[in-house]
Amino acid sequence: MKKLWVTLLAGLLVLPILFQSSAQAATPIRIYIDGVPLVTDQAAVMIQGRTMLPLRAIFEALDAKIQWNQKTQTVTAIKNDTTIVLKIGSKVATINNKAVSLDVPGKNLKGRTMVPVRFVGEALGQEVGWNSKTQTVTITSDNSNGGNGSVNPVSYVTVKDVGDAGDGRDLQVSFSKSTNESLVDHYRVLVVKAANTFNFNLSDALRVSSANYSTVLPTGADPVVKLTANSRDVDGNLIGSKQAYVAYVLAVGKGNNASALSSASSTITLDNVTYVAATTDVKASDVNNYGDGRDLSISFTRPSSDSNIASYRVLVVKTKDISKFDLAAANNVSSQNYTTIYKSGGSTQTSALTSSSRDTSGELIKSNVPYTIYVLSVSSNSSVASNKLSSGSSSITLSVGSITSPVITAVEDINDYGDGRDLRVSFTKLSDESKISSYRIFVVKASNYSNFNLTKANAVSSSNYTQVNKTGYNISQVLSSGARDIDGVTVRNGVSYRVFVMAIGSGNNAGSNELSSASQAITLLNSNNVGTVSSLYVSDVNDYGDGRDLRVSYTRASEESNISSYRIMVVPIDYYGNNFSLSDANNVSSSYYTTVSKGYNYNEVLSSNARDVRGDLIKNSKQYRVYVLSVSNGSYSVSNALSSSSSTITLANGNSVGKISGLSVSDDNDYGDGRDLRVSFTKAADDSNISSYRIIVVPTSSGTLSLSEASNLGSNRYTEVSRGSNYYNQTLSANTLDINGNKIQNGVSYRVYVLSVGYGSYYGNNVLSDASTITLSSTQIASVTNVTYTQIGINGDGRDIQVNFDIPNENNILEYRIMVVPSNLGFGEGDAIKETDYTRVTRTGYNISQQLIAGTKDVNGARIVSGQPYRIFILSVPKSGSNYALSRSVDVKI
Repeated sequence: MKKLWVTLLAGLLVLPILFQSSAQAATPIRIYIDGVPLVTDQAAVMIQGRTMLPLRAIFEALDAKIQWNQKTQTVTAIKNDTTIVLKIGSKVATINNKAVSLDVPGKNLKGRTMVPVRFVGEALGQEVGWNSKTQTVTITSDNSNGGNGSVNPVSYVTVKDVGDAGDGRDLQVSFSKSTNESLVDHYRVLVVKAANTFNFNLSDALRVSSANYSTVLPTGADPVVKLTANSRDVDGNLIGSKQAYVAYVLAVGKGNNASALSSASSTITLDNVTYVAATTDVKASDVNNYGDGRDLSISFTRPSSDSNIASYRVLVVKTKDISKFDLAAANNVSSQNYTTIYKSGGSTQTSALTSSSRDTSGELIKSNVPYTIYVLSVSSNSSVASNKLSSGSSSITLSVGSITSPVITAVEDINDYGDGRDLRVSFTKLSDESKISSYRIFVVKASNYSNFNLTKANAVSSSNYTQVNKTGYNISQVLSSGARDIDGVTVRNGVSYRVFVMAIGSGNNAGSNELSSASQAITLLNSNNVGTVSSLYVSDVNDYGDGRDLRVSYTRASEESNISSYRIMVVPIDYYGNNFSLSDANNVSSSYYTTVSKGYNYNEVLSSNARDVRGDLIKNSKQYRVYVLSVSNGSYSVSNALSSSSSTITLANGNSVGKISGLSVSDDNDYGDGRDLRVSFTKAADDSNISSYRIIVVPTSSGTLSLSEASNLGSNRYTEVSRGSNYYNQTLSANTLDINGNKIQNGVSYRVYVLSVGYGSYYGNNVLSDASTITLSSTQIASVTNVTYTQIGINGDGRDIQVNFDIPNENNILEYRIMVVPSNLGFGEGDAIKETDYTRVTRTGYNISQQLIAGTKDVNGARIVSGQPYRIFILSVPKSGSNYALSRSVDVKI
């Protein structure tokens, strides 16, 4: 049979499966394996008529083991008795040491090794099909055609409370069909009391009486089953309220195909509470190509009567997490992680999400992640009726367009106007301009360019960039006299800039813009080279209510031979905004600026009669920016140079000590002491009378903290933070104590305060912030210990093995997984986390002895047999997070 496959494969490799030659089709190429979409971080591409996909994604999806040799650039895939060796860049591969030719060699693309889908699929014995109209590759695995194989278990078993009858009619069970459903005769929905799930396994499921499960026939779609008033659990008891249940689904194989039991659903307890009505027909559409929430449009049908509903919440859930998502989880989603929709006219409501929209886990919505959408009906009176959760939408995976980035070739200073006309930007056009409408040139201060990205570029006001139409040629553009940087400040001499160019998508690629890399830095200068000051800084230092409150400091120009003096100019923002220019500075009356001699760095307060450039006395409660004009001498009298502006300053009387704002606390580590606690806050609006801040941690059990108590604490009972920045983000130390002198620890509820400490004439006039509450916890888990085994039979299979181990602290442990590994196979924690062949053991609170069952498989998918040496590992699985823990192994041979 293998010889026949190799012969057929050699013929298939020379036949084209597509009839286009473009490097990538306009319509995204989709890959389905046994009807399930294959999602990868690098999309499939078309190269010379062959569909190419990342090698690891396709090999692992087809259950092949992968070996990669970086030095020789060679990948080896092994499945059963077939071994494939493929070298990147070579048109010759081997199948079981027999050479075969490739039309297209493996290639590197954006850091991913791409291989031909048809070659890999058929070399591993799979059936590969192509639909040119839909741009779809279908792969039918060797387990989907019947025979003595094993049915794949269903996934995402979800239970919901959908009624108020207090019996089985309230219970709805949904699940994703088996990936090889052609082997399935029927499904059995099994409802098990939550207390009895510890020992429930495949053998138990097969023994359940037909009166105690619900039968579902395969239809090709993911089933949704609503039970009846007569539905019973597996013990034969009628399903009722006030009882905790979980659901399993048994996929029963046809003929000799082995059946498979799903994992358990989340636990549900039915009640007879009155609910508002749920929405129906929840749908999600991919409408843009921004690569964020703006791509996602949601529609749903409102209940026929929703007078008792205040609003709706759109909840975006990762599809991999929907088995754990229920009404309780929906009610607990943070307000930052859903979108509220208020009722409007019509039975159907549609909502487009935003770039900042997040899924229910708090992550920004993005492309290449499968999502399922739910809508929560929010009751207007929770004491009368509770919230109700809809059924989920079909899973949706957002995709992005395929526009490339422009390349900047030069930025040049070509004139001496002292504005944007001095700056010429040259860049290479896109090789394919059919997907774009135009380009945008952004001028960014070099001090801020590292933070400039595509999201910020898309948000820049149209008055703050230069629009350039495509010409079909590479472009060289001189900016205009009114050109502004992205902050809205006119482009000028003496400021260091970097330039970006963005290609603007059009048609199907609208919104799918692409940003270039930054240009080299450029500072525009007059050819006669009058320099500007640097490190300009302003501060409010007194309380006279005039210019004596304003301190100005700067570093003189590096070359002063062409400079006669400097002029300090105080500019009111309410008149000029960000638009004070060199021309404006040259025209300011001599009475309205402060003249400073050259030759030294400046750090002085202004005079009591100092005025702004409009002639008004400097005063409190008004916003200013300060500039310094370098005044040229001799032949340079027309070539003055204006500095960048200072930060904005508003003078204020310091007659009080201010309170901080924006206090937040978070649990950032797992040391079990103060290093776990991060405290963030924004300084007081006016902190000129503040010497420092004190972070104070108070056990909630000690009650609230008074200002007097806070001010009189010993220095070892708070954390001192020096004044000096606008925003504080402080992780406490390991030795931090609460107000009672106890070290900070996990499991204790704390209130955190910040005390603003006055100084000078305001010494003792402290101000205490509001509190922020937190309880530190640990997400770390430990591995089990004392792993042993006992042989308790002579059946020659898994039933002969009883595995024993001691449990660790189970606070964050969900379950344990027993894995049987052939002794000659390398195996680590990373392998264990990805492994699907294991025996699941629910935590019990006690040390565990677990007998394996007949048919137990090792991690290679082979059944356990006598005479074969194995090692047994136990994986501790966390309730949340990714801190798995793998035990030491024990050697086994039966």
